[in-house]
Amino acid sequence: MSLFKIIPSQKHKEKSQAAAPEDEADVVSSVIGDYGRWQLLMTFLLAMFSFPCTFHIYLPTFTVKSTKFWCRLPDNLAGLPIQDWINYSQPVDACYVRVLPDGITAESILNHTAPILDSFQKCQQWDFDRSEIGDTIISEWNLVCDRSGLTNLAEVVFLIGVGFGGVIGGWISDKFGRKRILMGMLCLQCTLAILSLFVRSYVHYIIVRLIMGFVSVSVVYAAFVLSVELVSGKWVTIAGVCNFFPLPLAYIIVSLLSLLLPNWRDLQLALSLPGCLLLILWFVLPESPRWLIGRGRTQEAKEIIVKAAKFNRREIPEELDKMLMMSKPETEAEQPSVLMLFKGVLLMRTFCLFLAWFSMTIAYYGLLLNIGNLNLGNLHVTSIILAVVEIPAIAVSIPILLKAGRKIPIFISMLVCGLACVASELFSMSFDDDWILIACLMVGKFAIGSTNMMMPIFTAELYPTLIRNLGVGASQVSAGLALICIPYLWELTALNEHLPMVTIAALSAVGGGIVLLLPNTTSINDSKKPNNSSPCNGAFTISDDKVH
Repeated sequence: MSLFKIIPSQKHKEKSQAAAPEDEADVVSSVIGDYGRWQLLMTFLLAMFSFPCTFHIYLPTFTVKSTKFWCRLPDNLAGLPIQDWINYSQPVDACYVRVLPDGITAESILNHTAPILDSFQKCQQWDFDRSEIGDTIISEWNLVCDRSGLTNLAEVVFLIGVGFGGVIGGWISDKFGRKRILMGMLCLQCTLAILSLFVRSYVHYIIVRLIMGFVSVSVVYAAFVLSVELVSGKWVTIAGVCNFFPLPLAYIIVSLLSLLLPNWRDLQLALSLPGCLLLILWFVLPESPRWLIGRGRTQEAKEIIVKAAKFNRREIPEELDKMLMMSKPETEAEQPSVLMLFKGVLLMRTFCLFLAWFSMTIAYYGLLLNIGNLNLGNLHVTSIILAVVEIPAIAVSIPILLKAGRKIPIFISMLVCGLACVASELFSMSFDDDWILIACLMVGKFAIGSTNMMMPIFTAELYPTLIRNLGVGASQVSAGLALICIPYLWELTALNEHLPMVTIAALSAVGGGIVLLLPNTTSINDSKKPNNSSPCNGAFTISDDKVH
């Protein structure tokens, strides 16, 4: 059995492995160009798929927001101010309420003449503060007191779905094509989003979130891989990064819409409808021509290439059929398998990427939650500020990746994030100014936000076309594990109040160091032209070679 492997340029290939001269151009890029009007339109449309996915991922920021709650006021005390009711009946917490004596009135509580019994009973019904957030899943299903742990369960289940979706969705995409998995999962995502509006039990809600996590990550990474496989050269980096620009914009949209639609079902409906409109792109988006060539389906690839060339106003070479036949694999394409990620040189890369993704995810979302826990005022304003920070982080990633390669910028950005976390803790012990702390955290958020853009591109470049989507998706297993850990990361404050941030700093620095063990794909590209026999031709800066 053969295995597509990625090898650094300094390793010499055996002459018997050379399937085509090294100076032969990639058939796709030679006909349609590295980047043109067609690629611009397609990559723009594919970036739109990030909006509905980000909506559903970020939605719990508002729909699962914890707010102040209290045991419900009895009907016979309806005129009593809430704070006076809380002070009298719930001196410890809202989980237990004082037993009310017979004949008690609101006036007696206000006049401090009401008898105070030293006995309590478990509260059964609660009211919630809706001054900032309307109805949430917490208020609808009373996820407080002994049921408060169920709040995290919904997101843990969602992230488990993300982990499985990364691998299974990636495998399906590599086996059946990018477009099929993209549009199929989008259709399922829209169905689940609408279905979640009608659930009436928390168990059903959790099931929907589980499948939604599986589906959302499949959509995101199928769109990402298809986007970068339609371009060549430096435009791979640019298209890959631009695919993430909708993320902060989606954060802002969710924040603003939650102001207008404070109830979670209304917000869910408003954010679900735009995704349904993307279904019409089935008639516009192409399959990846490079994936088709890698699978030996050259005639289908030819139709797409011809349409793209005409749209880009480029001449179609008369020998196109011959070029495609030369690009067709000599043997039947091997079926993608998860085991391929753990064979040969890919074993080390998969292991390193697993650790790097885990560290980056802890740092990125850990900082996001930490900033949210600071007293920055209104939740919506805080959310928008955090989103705005990511916009320049994404923009600056493009020139950095083009000029400085991959692993060094990722290492530096993760190290800066770690140092910013340490600085925030040191300053918190030395200064009593929250804005100094916030400034340090913003630097860390900017740095790790840039890493969050660069890591998927670097990961995709390290895997060949045959298992590229599978490789990118597999990284979401470690990311999912990290996300599951984050709700419990802040439990470390029971040992030391600085321990969560120190943990984030350490993991960020270690993750950056692990990236240095991986090859820099830019240097590979600079020293070697793409191999025309590769199904990865021109799409990435690595070579896809077969070894037995």
